[in-house]
Amino acid sequence: MSFTFVLSVLAGCDDAATGPLARLVAGESAGALALGVTLPDPAAWVIPETASPEAADAVALWTTSWDLPGDEGDGVRADNYVSLAELFIPELGRGGISEQLEGLWEGVRRARELPALELPERIRERIADASHAHAQAREALLAERLREAMVQLLIGSDALREVGPEAVARTMVSEVDAEFRRISLDETYTEQDLDRLGRLVRGGREALAEQDWVRAIRRAYYANGYARGLRASGGA
Repeated sequence: MSFTFVLSVLAGCDDAATGPLARLVAGESAGALALGVTLPDPAAWVIPETASPEAADAVALWTTSWDLPGDEGDGVRADNYVSLAELFIPELGRGGISEQLEGLWEGVRRARELPALELPERIRERIADASHAHAQAREALLAERLREAMVQLLIGSDALREVGPEAVARTMVSEVDAEFRRISLDETYTEQDLDRLGRLVRGGREALAEQDWVRAIRRAYYANGYARGLRASGGA
């Protein structure tokens, strides 16, 4: 899976970029940070021919983690960074890591140009996390601590990716899909309630399949709101 982010500041969503280099998409719902830079992407890197199947599995784990609910996906990635670093260091080397860090810095630089007060707190936090990880990675690289540099590179890139349109859409749809399954097992709710919630969830899945991340975010956001309303009313 490749995550390429498009950039321009907009608290709406669908229009093509016309001015600044960064924008907040789906701002009326959950909000996601769209960037016109390709972040370091393990799924796009060449796996060394000498890698064991177990080592190569690190890429699959990283890729599929984006389809998991937020905290669960975060945990899978955190547990996997060292394996990814060790897998790709021989292929990238110091020069390759430095080049990837330039891509991370470009994402951080563009994100930091946005008016901070117009961004949701979770996005501001991830920008700060990415900036800190970049500084840590650069320091480690200068000291020839390549594994540490790679781990921080991955942490920083994923901090920005986590609040990008594709990742936000996949995470939100995954979470609301799991909530729909839980609610479906509760006989308290009417068939009409479940049918309406199910339509919203299916709309989110369909938008994902079409790679319409903004529409997927909206559908998942509305589905989550409807599910919260059902839980609050107890199905009455």
